[in-house]
Amino acid sequence: MRIRVACRDGAGRCGDLEIKDRMVSIPNIIYLHSKRFPSPDFAEIIGTLDGRGKEGKVTIDFSPFSERIIYPASMPPSFHRLIEEGDLCIIPSNLEGEIPDIRLRRRIFILANLVSIYERSRIFVKNLVEARERVGYNSILYAPGVADAKNLSLLIYLGVDLVDSTKALVSARKGMLFFPEGNVSVEDAGKICSCPICEKFEDPEDMGFEDILLHNLLMLRREMDRIRFFISKGRLRELVETRVSNSPELLEKFRILNDEFYGFLEERTPIIKKERLMACLRESLDYPEIKRFRKRVIEWYEKPRCTKILVLLPCSAKKPYSQSKSHGMFKSSIKGCGNTNVIHEMIVTSPLGIVPRELEMIYPANLYDIPVTGRWFGDELEMIKDMLARYIKRNRYDMILSHLPDDLSALVEEVLGEVVVTCKGNPTSKESLENLRRNLKEMVSGYEHVSREERLIDDLRSISSYQFGREVAEKLIMDGCEVKGKYPSLRVFWKRKQICSLSKERGLISLSLEGGRILFSENRNIVEIEDVDIKGSVLAPCVKRADPCIRIEDEVVIKREGRFYGVGIARMNGREMVDLEYGEAVRLRHHL
Repeated sequence: MRIRVACRDGAGRCGDLEIKDRMVSIPNIIYLHSKRFPSPDFAEIIGTLDGRGKEGKVTIDFSPFSERIIYPASMPPSFHRLIEEGDLCIIPSNLEGEIPDIRLRRRIFILANLVSIYERSRIFVKNLVEARERVGYNSILYAPGVADAKNLSLLIYLGVDLVDSTKALVSARKGMLFFPEGNVSVEDAGKICSCPICEKFEDPEDMGFEDILLHNLLMLRREMDRIRFFISKGRLRELVETRVSNSPELLEKFRILNDEFYGFLEERTPIIKKERLMACLRESLDYPEIKRFRKRVIEWYEKPRCTKILVLLPCSAKKPYSQSKSHGMFKSSIKGCGNTNVIHEMIVTSPLGIVPRELEMIYPANLYDIPVTGRWFGDELEMIKDMLARYIKRNRYDMILSHLPDDLSALVEEVLGEVVVTCKGNPTSKESLENLRRNLKEMVSGYEHVSREERLIDDLRSISSYQFGREVAEKLIMDGCEVKGKYPSLRVFWKRKQICSLSKERGLISLSLEGGRILFSENRNIVEIEDVDIKGSVLAPCVKRADPCIRIEDEVVIKREGRFYGVGIARMNGREMVDLEYGEAVRLRHHL
């Protein structure tokens, strides 16, 4: 058995599974197959209880242990044990103390008795997450008996690779039709479906058991196709939000996942995505990449040293903010005050909270959309208050100016105390902009002039602190560095050797070999490889050890034979590099 992962989103992943000398896609559905109810022609994987396969299909025989896949949670502890049969391995899903250390490679792990804990949302989510963690990245997690068209995306987002058609059959017995929006009885369905099965009937009540079953199987397949597409675009969470939004029991599970298992999702979330993040619901505050951004701004980031005055500005619909018409107006007013390099601009927004101007090119600040109504919800305001309070404890200013609408300015004053408020109604009104320019001109007059080059160095150090932490930033962007280029395409030199550059596409620091040596000396983001020749990419089988803090798209340094070897971009997270036996772990940029 071999797994190749092509793309990921959260714990959901797409790729190929080689099993029984055949390749099938993951995530996937195991369609139950019997003489009486054969699996559909579109099935890639079938499951049987009699060992009889189907030509051209991957067949999984459940007969040796079928009674142990679905059983009550109340069974005695002696019943809950790991059972192995070839590529299959059954583990209990409700007794965490009974589950042994099962980080084994090349197995399909079946979560037994999952149906019996499905309604107990906290236990269900906790045990599913723990099972995914325990089996590792190089194994397949199979959740039998629980999947329908509505919850399928959430199951995949939780890390499930395989589901089956058990619930489709059970629901068909009850006369229930699957839809992504929820299950509907045939009596209530009417003409709401135009699938090839339902099109045959004027009245859905005329559908027999087999017709309903075929409809349900087709709905499962169509939803799986959607899920694979959304994973390939890095937008699985958006699909999940649409599915759970009108289901209390699914939304309950989703909120528990967000509230209690941030680390699980964050480890599996790239630091950069190419697709726009759609933050449409209140649950969007809990996107792992958004929470990570806020966490780094509070805990890692350090403001530009030369800045003395903090200016708080509203966000804009266009991203990055500086390309918007409103921020063009703000920029003109700020520029008109002189000595602008002592001014630090900070954008106040939801769901990110606060965004320092020099971080606006970094995902997700550069690529998100939110519904704008002019109304702030309580949880958004509390999040902004908390961020401001924690940020200002670590980053001190002489003066703070608020150019925010009245409701946000009142919040700022509540958190930060006395501030200068320059906005009168609309932030882009002539009076507001003039207030901004006049007050800033008076504020900056007491400070010595700060050169553009000094500010650029400070900005780059601030970006580096967000990316690597303050200690690394101090050594990477040193006083006396030389900066070349035009923002945002900048290169940093120390004693005529290039240390790093600012990537316009990524908004982050890209390391040269010299910069890589600095990160190597700090023992950060290290990938240790076997003593093999590397051409362009480091493949997962070559990785001996990797920093578990590495995330997809992170800058990493390569260690070979105990010495620094090169720099590159992570294509997997650190634990995945070690677990997987196939795929690109690091895309090399430079090497010795």
